[in-house]
Amino acid sequence: MSKLKQRKKAAALSPALAAALELHRQGRLDEAEHGYRDVLKDDPTDWRGLHQLGAIHLERGQYVEALQFIGAAMKANPTSAEVASNYGAVLRHLARDNEAIAFFDRALILRPGYVPALVTRGASLCRLGRREEALKNLDRAIELDPQNAMAHYNRANVLHELKRFDEALQSFTATLALEPAYAEANFNEGMTRLLLGDFAVGWEKYEWRWQAKQRAQIRNFSAPLWLGDQPLAGKTILIHAEQGYGDTIQFVRYVPLLAAHGASVVLEIQAPLKPLLAHMDGVSGVITRGEPLPAFDFHCPILSLPLAFKTELASIPASIPYLTASGDRLEQWKERLPSSDKPRVAIAWAGSATHEQDRIRSIALENLAPLFALDHVQWISIQRDLRPGDAEFLQTRPKIAHLGGALNDFADTAAVLAQVDLLISVDTSTVHLAGALGRPVWVLLQHLPDFRWLLDREDSPWYPDARLFRQPDFGDWKRVIERVGRELARFR
Repeated sequence: MSKLKQRKKAAALSPALAAALELHRQGRLDEAEHGYRDVLKDDPTDWRGLHQLGAIHLERGQYVEALQFIGAAMKANPTSAEVASNYGAVLRHLARDNEAIAFFDRALILRPGYVPALVTRGASLCRLGRREEALKNLDRAIELDPQNAMAHYNRANVLHELKRFDEALQSFTATLALEPAYAEANFNEGMTRLLLGDFAVGWEKYEWRWQAKQRAQIRNFSAPLWLGDQPLAGKTILIHAEQGYGDTIQFVRYVPLLAAHGASVVLEIQAPLKPLLAHMDGVSGVITRGEPLPAFDFHCPILSLPLAFKTELASIPASIPYLTASGDRLEQWKERLPSSDKPRVAIAWAGSATHEQDRIRSIALENLAPLFALDHVQWISIQRDLRPGDAEFLQTRPKIAHLGGALNDFADTAAVLAQVDLLISVDTSTVHLAGALGRPVWVLLQHLPDFRWLLDREDSPWYPDARLFRQPDFGDWKRVIERVGRELARFR
């Protein structure tokens, strides 16, 4: 057999593989998976079957399995740019971006100008902070394939991170012109608009979180969703938490407004928040996720309340405080707080380690050492979860009273914050708690902050008692800490 015929035979699809590919194209993943497995029964080294089986696992978010099958496909056919690129894509989903780039590079060597590799390489470079290089990859991908919606979408995300917001919005528009129902693009455009203070469009776009992968999981209730259109007088509405503790604390401010409309408000929230919110004004009942639900007439996810109330910058509900510490907890913590004639300053330096932005929003404790050198204040650590090396650092600073390990829930934290003079913290739930309690709080923000902190301002319309200390450049905590130190030196 000639080499040409051998290549043609290798390129030909078996009827079983062709049928499985068609099922896959139709989105019938379970049937397609069975088809690919049948192909592999006949030939366990069939690289297409291995690759497509890996692609199904990738679509399902089963990244370890995807890596296994696509890796086997690459071993069976090391000359496929598509396989190498998809192997890199799986590594990117596993947050192994440095490794992923090596496989995108391999794909581009095998097939120069291979657009899928350029597109995903750009996304990995952006996450590694190599934003200008990412933009070049995506510009090249769009030059080669102007109809590639993902290239426009990833370009929009890079421009957002570069704070080139007008261009980012143009790229989101280009993305949605190609794929109007692109959920992630709609959602991320909403985040950009919220950051810019364009709440009218931003809250509408934020609802795309239910379709966007890995954003939020929609709840299905027999009672209708309430988004502000139906009267609430005499009705019971279930407000259910959907994301982090800080989100719940920030947006529970809408409960008194619901009660003012005549609603009986039932909160379904995270368990550590229950003791804090159980006696909040306007709340008829508080349950935690998994407990039996009472009867209710409407429901609303807590982060949809700004949309329901058509919240603009000028109409943010900011009746502060809307949360209070309980008398019993205040008494318990009064005895445990260090007595001092100095101002008490609480501090927290890290949020949840599993948060997607943790690496850029948390601060290494040792970097705060210049602040701890200021001895005209009494330092109180309310950091609950210590990172490696934190405990050893605290042992070398005995003047820092570390209470974090003794805080059992947010009611405990509220009682401490109610009895200190200031909280200094990175963007985490304690900031929202201090703000909701009406306590002074200094927020240490990364260069590109979360949407709720807006841009280029030192105050927050959400929390009138908050001061914002922003990084002047990506990763520059040094100058943030220097500025906080100067301000703290004057704090009495």
